[in-house]
Amino acid sequence: MKKFNIKALALLGTLKTGDEPSNTDELIDDLFRHFNEYDISTEKIRLANLNLPVGLLEKMSDGDDWPRLANAIREADIVIFATPIWWGGQSSLIQRVIERMTHFDESYVMTNKSDLYHKVAGIVITGHEDGVQHIVGNLSNFLQWLGFVIPPEAAVYWVGEVGGGMNGDADKRRQNKATKAMIAVTARNLMNYAMLIKNHKDELLAFQEKHFARVGTRGGTEATMS
Repeated sequence: MKKFNIKALALLGTLKTGDEPSNTDELIDDLFRHFNEYDISTEKIRLANLNLPVGLLEKMSDGDDWPRLANAIREADIVIFATPIWWGGQSSLIQRVIERMTHFDESYVMTNKSDLYHKVAGIVITGHEDGVQHIVGNLSNFLQWLGFVIPPEAAVYWVGEVGGGMNGDADKRRQNKATKAMIAVTARNLMNYAMLIKNHKDELLAFQEKHFARVGTRGGTEATMS
């Protein structure tokens, strides 16, 4: 089987710390198994185990883990945003990442160079009740403004039945055929787009330099893709 020089990073937004079992965590592992078949490098970072202070700068304090996380995002070809549903929205940890990633956008506007162009984004969501479409819409809007490529069918999700407790959710998710199918399709599409970009990056840069160098950014300066 052909191997590809692609790196995938998953940002796990579960509120559970340490190695506590998480439906969202397991769904990432299911997705990564498809990546591993093609020897794609994978890394998963559990945000609840990091120190991510409130703020918009790349480094807010000496103990801030954001610079390390930001570098991991820069080095990845595929970035997965994985979150449980809390009251119809993404987790507070994924929201914190969104806020901290503002410095990427500000740097792009000020320097004309984006660290996030040519990166492919995917979404993983789990929850006990509805809220998937709302979160996919929110995250996709944010990601496309920052320069990520979002392939078709690039989201995996599972939600439980309305009402009742969450006991048994994990077993139901593991047996859900639709979720298994989404995992396979999402993995295929993320890998496909990442490979296309990786294999044609020089052509993309040359085309952009020739035709769009003076289009400009939202800040009114000329745009450059890294």
